[in-house]
Amino acid sequence: MSDNKLRNTVKKFLFPVQFKFRQLVGGNRMNPSFIIVGAQKAGTTSLYKYLTQHPEIKPTLLKEVHYFDLNYDKPLSWYKSFFPLERNNKKITGEASPYYMFHPFAIKRIAEFNPNMKIIVLLRDPANRAISHYYHEARKGREKLGMREAFDAEQERLEGEQDRFKINPNYISNNYQRFSYKSRGLYANQIKAIKENFKESNILIIDSKDFFKQTKSTVQEVLEFVGVNKNFDIKTEKRFNVGNNIKDPREEQLYSELKEFYKEHNETLYKIIGRRFNWN
Repeated sequence: MSDNKLRNTVKKFLFPVQFKFRQLVGGNRMNPSFIIVGAQKAGTTSLYKYLTQHPEIKPTLLKEVHYFDLNYDKPLSWYKSFFPLERNNKKITGEASPYYMFHPFAIKRIAEFNPNMKIIVLLRDPANRAISHYYHEARKGREKLGMREAFDAEQERLEGEQDRFKINPNYISNNYQRFSYKSRGLYANQIKAIKENFKESNILIIDSKDFFKQTKSTVQEVLEFVGVNKNFDIKTEKRFNVGNNIKDPREEQLYSELKEFYKEHNETLYKIIGRRFNWN
């Protein structure tokens, strides 16, 4: 067993024990002051790992708490149990659940919890993001179809899911979360929802290409945004949650089709955020 697999096995075993202990002990726990809401496969794990190196930022028990999307039927005390105990200092905490941005109700729920929450969004070229998303699901063993078949099946897999959410706000859709390869890259309406629920000064939108190429300066920008000393030396050499994929032979053709598909959608996004990304 590799060191990484061993660590993950230990974490999986220890987590229920740690969480139960936190619930039993209780105590006043910190409220998150920032959330990385997405997008999936855009660098959210790496960004969160870098931020929590900072001595003024305390990590959660899990990076992805998934309270506002998958666990909203649970009491608020359940959510709070993931966060560190309050101390008499200025330390802050936050989480990163990249499904929040795509989930139909999560953003509004976050605003109801704290309208002054700092919202961080990483946006990746949607064509690249979609393909990376497919490889992620295939690696995890959740996607059994080939790349072309999976993209062709998306519309049928997601058909009626929005209506099911409307009928049951606590509905959990595996298809909507896992197999929304193209849909998740339609950023315009997702960003519009964030802007409708939070003031501009509380929203930070980052092109993940900038994050990957100019990591240190981007991390400093985020540190300043969340309100801590941006000059702390964060180690950013390691990237997290990066998969080694056996390239699908149909990837190149599909990538070209996706670039064309997203052109008009990207233009709408640029108008909403007031700047352009070099994705075309």
